[in-house]
Amino acid sequence: MTDGAIGARRAGPPAWAVAVGFGALVVAGLLWAKWAPYWVKVPSVAGSHSLGSSILTGGASAPPGVSLSAGLRFAGTYFLAIWPALVVALVLAAAVQTVLPSAWLRRVLGRGVSGGVRGGALALPSLMCTCCAAPIAVGLRRRAADLTATLAYWLGNPALNPVVLVFCAFVLPWEWTLLRAVAGVAVVAAAVVLGRRWASRSPTGSVVEEPVVGDAVPDERPLVVRFLAALGGLSVRLLPEYLLLVVALGAFRGVLFPVAAPWLTGTGLVLGVLLLAVAGTLLPIPTGAEIAVVAALLAVGVSGPLAAALLITLPAVSLPSLLMVRRAFPRRLLVAVTGAVVGIGVLTSVVALAVGL
Repeated sequence: MTDGAIGARRAGPPAWAVAVGFGALVVAGLLWAKWAPYWVKVPSVAGSHSLGSSILTGGASAPPGVSLSAGLRFAGTYFLAIWPALVVALVLAAAVQTVLPSAWLRRVLGRGVSGGVRGGALALPSLMCTCCAAPIAVGLRRRAADLTATLAYWLGNPALNPVVLVFCAFVLPWEWTLLRAVAGVAVVAAAVVLGRRWASRSPTGSVVEEPVVGDAVPDERPLVVRFLAALGGLSVRLLPEYLLLVVALGAFRGVLFPVAAPWLTGTGLVLGVLLLAVAGTLLPIPTGAEIAVVAALLAVGVSGPLAAALLITLPAVSLPSLLMVRRAFPRRLLVAVTGAVVGIGVLTSVVALAVGL
């Protein structure tokens, strides 16, 4: 290491200041984007027993036909709900990438199954949807965080969200809350198993295209410059296709979710469950919106098993979030995780049928 590099490292803030500053940033960001809004929203939902209209159908009994206006309306509703969390996610991802030492991050998150448990536990207070958790997952992988731990953190945000379970308890019968909780745990457990198996087969993380920002060669630029560069890079790479996909998927949601189709009963129920489970992994939704979707579908007479297919597949992953993290995780692993989410969605429908929901 050169004298200049040593001097640059010594000139940086001490480790304790970095830890305190990052912790304050996390708390302030989550307090603004998540904790304070939900502190207000939970009592409101408890009193009304409603989360409002379904983002899937609006005030209608079925999604609208294919049109650009339908896509723009969906995107407007969606981004109005998630933009604070998205801003915080990008800021935190850039901070992870620029201020947290890779070695420290790997020690905190751990590896393998224990890393998956830690990643899932760290996801609990984040309360983010899958698309907002995606930039943080990208930032973690750029700092060489363990694959399994990062995967569990990314999926744990939407799947294990405790506020969503509170919403579910106030809006739907208790059986749905239990079903949602078990399905969420199953998604994260499946991700940990798949991530661990992949890591054991490919310990060097091959087929991962995300560049790793290590500690071996210190970046001598000022911290503010490095942070802004990371924030700009993440925004430019992740946001444009994200915005376009949300509009496109919103425009075609009537085709993806034919919930009013007459053939979705009787012998068509099995095919309908599978189609809705797959469609649920494509559409992005705000945190907790799956509860409003299920409540609205049940209110217009859609069968419980069909609605249950969306209970976990809607929040767990989406096409935009999968594309956001496609360079941070092996693509075959992402395909396997998506398949597991679909499978758990189908099993959720089977359970709903078996218990008479």
